[in-house]
Amino acid sequence: MQPSERAPFAQLVTDVLAYYRQDASRFVLDLWWGACQSFELSQIRQAMQRHATDAEHGRFAPRVADVVRILAGTAADRAALAWGKTLEAMGSVGAYTDVVFDDPAIHATVLDLGGWPKVCRTDLKELSYLQHRFCESHRAYTGRGSFDYPRCLGGDRSPDSEYAKVGLPPPRIAFIGNAERARLVYEGGSAVGKTAVRFHTLQALAAAPRAATHMSSAAPRAAATLPSTAPGTPPRALASTGVSPAQPRPGALRAEPVVRRPAYHQGAANQPLNTTAERTYHP
Repeated sequence: MQPSERAPFAQLVTDVLAYYRQDASRFVLDLWWGACQSFELSQIRQAMQRHATDAEHGRFAPRVADVVRILAGTAADRAALAWGKTLEAMGSVGAYTDVVFDDPAIHATVLDLGGWPKVCRTDLKELSYLQHRFCESHRAYTGRGSFDYPRCLGGDRSPDSEYAKVGLPPPRIAFIGNAERARLVYEGGSAVGKTAVRFHTLQALAAAPRAATHMSSAAPRAAATLPSTAPGTPPRALASTGVSPAQPRPGALRAEPVVRRPAYHQGAANQPLNTTAERTYHP
């Protein structure tokens, strides 16, 4: 629909909801317009009429999903119709001609199945399995909404450069289905396929982890600090703190454990003990 048709479309939705004794708010009208903008106003009128006369669904007010189901069908319906269109093109066009369908999901699905020539040359006994894979993949792409796809399904023919060498134009492309929609599919597709492929040198790939490591090392990190110990602390005291005592180097002085001995000096009874630390030399 065109923007100029928004007023009659809003009036149509308001009248239909009034038939079911419901009000049409601004939010409801905006929701209907955004979902049905890809259809024609005449198609919306026919869908409303079909919904009202439906013995099963017509008892309730139409929703956006009801109109889309009537006009576009469910995902399974669209996949079945797409397979019928593809199967007909396989027999009428063949594997030697480039084709463009009016459904971008067909392009992505056929490319996943191995390409247009391989699909056309499928053995008859494997055709049912090919149909199953086609429908599953087509439903997956239509459910995503937006995806990448090749603008043209290339046939099994010589490249355009070979035709240019002998002064001949390349073969014409076969447009399958609606010509206008097929042209839009061709213009919106990718010339290199649906999956981006990039090539890098081994030096570039090897430099990327080093750069990431350099960036991470530049970030401030909390350093784990060990508890400070006083000189001469016994190994048992160090073990209680979770720090293993350092091993002495050969030729270094090693502190012996502190031994408390009673003092034999005459004096007051409360005189403190004399604490000494004996140091020995180990060559």
